Amino acid sequence: MVEKQVLGKYEEVRDGVPLKYRIETATPEIADEIVEHMIKYFLAREPLTAYDGLRKEEDSLKSFIGLWKDAINAGAALVAIEDRDDDKLNIVGANITLVYEKDKKEEDKTFEGKAFNKCLKAVDIITKRGNLYERYGVDKYLSAFGLSVHPDYHGYKIGYRLLQCREPLCKALGLKATGTVFSSAAAQHLAAKAGFEILAEEGYDTYEVDGEVGYAGMAGKLTHMGRMYNF
Repeated sequence: MVEKQVLGKYEEVRDGVPLKYRIETATPEIADEIVEHMIKYFLAREPLTAYDGLRKEEDSLKSFIGLWKDAINAGAALVAIEDRDDDKLNIVGANITLVYEKDKKEEDKTFEGKAFNKCLKAVDIITKRGNLYERYGVDKYLSAFGLSVHPDYHGYKIGYRLLQCREPLCKALGLKATGTVFSSAAAQHLAAKAGFEILAEEGYDTYEVDGEVGYAGMAGKLTHMGRMYNF
């Protein structure tokens, strides 16, 4: 969708240890490495997928891998990579961003996996409540399906910077808005810090999927958040 471009370069210090990294649009050449990162670090900790043990369900895992690879191949996904003196690829974070279009007629897609489809429905329900297209007066926007930071690199503002880099990405894509469903308190905090506002939210203790409370006993809430840009 866009040519590979570096959207930001950063140097942060945590406990006296510096880290240089850059955030750029992901390319198909490193799709496997990005997907491996997401499986290992995102699926294990993201509330919806962790609740249902999605990583252990082969069909659901395949569906997530397919979704992520399609987004990466489209050219609008973000990856955070350590700047090093050698050629080693060290992915320290990723945000699998993709463009949603209101009137795009997509062929009906069916996904395998009970846990994956439940997660997809949960996200779709709160997204529709958020009503981003009408609220912001747009017919397309930048969304995402997964924000992740390597646990060894927490504290270097990588998640926050990934969300910030949606702004130059949206500008390059000709988009004026971004919106995403955030499922954890940490991600919701970062999104608010990056200028996102709440469009819709509901606690997990009452959140229904297919007529039943889908995440009984789980603390927290599911939140659809968005932001407009003034380009």
